[in-house]
Amino acid sequence: MEDWIKLESFDRPHQAEIRKTILEQNNINAVVVNAKDSLFLLGEYELYVRKEDEKMAHAIIEEFQGLTKVDSFILPEPLENLRDILIKDGISAAIKKCSNPRYVLNNYELFVPTDEIERTMPYLNGEKLEGWSLLETCLRTRQTRFRVELLAEKHIPTIVIKKRDEQYMKAQIDIYVKTADLENARQTLSDLIGWIKISSYPMLHRAEIRENLLGKHSIRSIITKNGDNYDLYVECSNEEKAIAIINEKKEWKKAATYSSQIEADYAVAILEKAAIEAVTVTRLDRSFNFIFDVDLYVDDINYDAAVEILNNVYESENE
Repeated sequence: MEDWIKLESFDRPHQAEIRKTILEQNNINAVVVNAKDSLFLLGEYELYVRKEDEKMAHAIIEEFQGLTKVDSFILPEPLENLRDILIKDGISAAIKKCSNPRYVLNNYELFVPTDEIERTMPYLNGEKLEGWSLLETCLRTRQTRFRVELLAEKHIPTIVIKKRDEQYMKAQIDIYVKTADLENARQTLSDLIGWIKISSYPMLHRAEIRENLLGKHSIRSIITKNGDNYDLYVECSNEEKAIAIINEKKEWKKAATYSSQIEADYAVAILEKAAIEAVTVTRLDRSFNFIFDVDLYVDDINYDAAVEILNNVYESENE
């Protein structure tokens, strides 16, 4: 890894991943390398940054020393409900508002003292959320947000917890409601009163492309699984506008894949400056450790131009 330098080493993957997340939220690229021996499971998880970012990375990590982010969400109320439960159990939890405007899907962050992580984990796993029940699991922050907003309209409080897989990467987002509200909450998300289905897709990523596209036009949409298909709902007031956008008959084609949302968002911005509309779909590539792949799609007409622009940007940055 030429031009990269090891910042720190850790015994557990989540220790490295937490710091990697903090650095990326401050626009510093970071990579976690699994240096453990595959046979004896000995060794460490190493956190690398580019040489030119070393001093800044150390300063940022030092600022967060002693605290660990355990959850984040675009709305404060679900985090406040979890924070209050932790505080009641004597865990000094605190919510910070993220000041980086690029991270609009993680505006609020929940921190606990690092030495309280072991006590906090049973809450994050749902094991100690007494009086609360798991309502639904989502894969995307925006889809979670729309469901939480629907429940809030019915005065149903929620807790949102971003679960991690064995590599401590985000694998799913769980929505909890009070057990007494469970049936009402299920009915609310099932009925979707005030919403209407506008299309159905055989594959999730096709629905997500349209959901991203509608989001760019400030239209809220909800994806629900219906047998083998994925249905796309919008608010009734936006039905005609949403259908018109969907029916533009664009054929979406994958133009690039990135290992972080930051890189993908940068590419989208570059293309939009060239008047090329682009959307992203995030997925976990399980053939690599610790990497979320972000696929960038453009319509077929602009595919060649988009690829050329992105290649030119890549070549200029590596000269």
